Amino acid sequence: MYRASRIPARARWRIASLASPRRAPSPRHRRSLVVVRAARATPATFDYTALVASVREINALSTPVKIDACAQVDAHSMTLDARAADGRRSVRVSWHPVTAHVAMSARGAKVEKGMNLSFGESANALLKGKVLLDARVGTAWERACRLRFGDRPGGEAEYELLCEVMGRYSNAFLLDSKNNDEVLACGYQVGEKQTSVRRLAIGYAYEPPPSAPGIDPTTGVEGGVDGWTAVLRDVARGRSGDVGEARLDECMVRAFRGVSPALAKALIRGAGVADGERVETASASDWVAVYDEFMRWIASVSSDADSAGTLANATWCEKFGQLLLHPSSAGVVLSPAADDLSVAGGPIGALFGAVYGEAGETDVFERERSRILQAVRARLKKLASKDVGFRKQLEAASGHEEIQLLADALMAYSYNYKPGSSELEGQDFTTGETVMFKVDPEKGPVGTAEALYKKTRKLRRTADAVEPLIEQNASEIEYLEGVEFSILEVSEFKSRDDLLFIEEIGAELVDGGFLKPTGKGADAKTRAMAAAKKGGGAKPKTGKQARKQEMMNAIRIYTAPSGKEVYCGRNSRGNEAVSLFFGQDQDVWFHVRGAPGAHVILRQQPGETASDDDIQFAANVASFHSKVRTGGKVNVSYTSPKYVKKPKGARLGMVTIDREDVIVGRPDDVADVCDGR
Repeated sequence: MYRASRIPARARWRIASLASPRRAPSPRHRRSLVVVRAARATPATFDYTALVASVREINALSTPVKIDACAQVDAHSMTLDARAADGRRSVRVSWHPVTAHVAMSARGAKVEKGMNLSFGESANALLKGKVLLDARVGTAWERACRLRFGDRPGGEAEYELLCEVMGRYSNAFLLDSKNNDEVLACGYQVGEKQTSVRRLAIGYAYEPPPSAPGIDPTTGVEGGVDGWTAVLRDVARGRSGDVGEARLDECMVRAFRGVSPALAKALIRGAGVADGERVETASASDWVAVYDEFMRWIASVSSDADSAGTLANATWCEKFGQLLLHPSSAGVVLSPAADDLSVAGGPIGALFGAVYGEAGETDVFERERSRILQAVRARLKKLASKDVGFRKQLEAASGHEEIQLLADALMAYSYNYKPGSSELEGQDFTTGETVMFKVDPEKGPVGTAEALYKKTRKLRRTADAVEPLIEQNASEIEYLEGVEFSILEVSEFKSRDDLLFIEEIGAELVDGGFLKPTGKGADAKTRAMAAAKKGGGAKPKTGKQARKQEMMNAIRIYTAPSGKEVYCGRNSRGNEAVSLFFGQDQDVWFHVRGAPGAHVILRQQPGETASDDDIQFAANVASFHSKVRTGGKVNVSYTSPKYVKKPKGARLGMVTIDREDVIVGRPDDVADVCDGR
């Protein structure tokens, strides 16, 4: 069977600046333009500190703040477009498994009719025209943000938009505040089969997540520096049994809630202590310095966490991707005008808008690509091991025919048997030669034959059971090898199309049971919407139009020498569309032989005959979009689409062909045409 591949479109990476100072830098602080660089080793961390900063920035908006519209812009995020006394504002809420966050946004969302997703539609229906009362930290030292809405400023909350920032368990909920926080809508529902901890579904009362491990940081500092040191030493002993093997930053993360790995490293560097310092080797002055820095952090996030507190000291530690709310030598002050919301929607929103926006998509792409590729390779390794085991079983069972003949011979010559003997004279059924057959003296020839018949039946059942397993296993290997090739082809982030493609592969693998879900993946409407927005064309509707739009977004279109169109699948869905939806009897279908690659059709009108140049061009396209394109010359099968079939139960994009001709494809001849598409 043939499996699809994809090479996405390319675009340029651009560096995003986060904040633009409005006055000269202060000599007292290292204030500078903060830039997210493409070469940044560590992505930004949206931890409890970042949550408090975002809450304060949102609460600093001039009241009243009236919601104009809510729009879900993709499968994992939405924006709230609002009007404040000093102008239009926007808040972005994301529950992406990698880049979940809540922050001010510089630009409001434009709501297109028929383009919203279900969660956004529910939020828009209930929150449009409401007033944003305030933003709140859900629970102290936990990453949960509550945006409360009512009819008027200072009034009673009617609805809450709650976002849990919990890595791959991140989610968002629209709650009925007047009805016991009933869940009215959610980013994705978590049923009983997915978790035994809590049920998060529409119609059920919202249940907060279990508390994170560790103790309240304010409790840990009650005993002063000595008590705080004792807590960390206890954690170090519990982790390794040997205090000397534990790092100070690791123990801080394990000991206290609200302390992320990036925060712990930033605090240690801000205290002037060496990175990676161990508990045992830290001096008394090191402990005091880190404790003092820890206390400054507690003060910065504890004092009126839900209020519109000052953000003038917000510090960005690029080395660790960590935001701090107190001055620190580990980074630079985020902005000279840190309380000025006119700076790109606010400095905090500008920061996370950049690192989790276009610039941050690079980090998401790399993480998701690495995660999915590792999962695919791990499954391939497992399948290869299973194949070896299955073939050993089949080899062991392959001798059942010989055992059957032996049993037949024992039965045929049983009359020659002498009681008590361990041998029986007879003729070999294959050669006709006289041979001596071994016999169990206690069972005799008949009993020995019956035992052999029983063994034969068992081996035959094993062979009958193993053979389809080998075939199924081989099919899955072929499928995943194609997926692996597709991922490897997208080696770096060039545009958002690359990220969407990787996420689509992830959704495909989740649907196939090869990958655990991390949240609600992008559905057909999501992908069609993104492509329509990019292309600026008509917005697809639901039903057949959306289906066709989705398929068109999954193919490349080239022009043959005669002007005829050549359709080329971009991915599994595109390959299936090319072969089984767009392909007509008069068209010509192409695919490289014996390797993963795209499905290609040369489109024609009924009665037309393809020229040699057109056939060669389409074959070249098929060879270019294949795993073996580096070979220079590639054997390409071609036939009519009427001979292309999808076997029952086959994976997406996998087909068989009943007949074929073969042509040599030359990928280098179309490199200029196909590269980058």
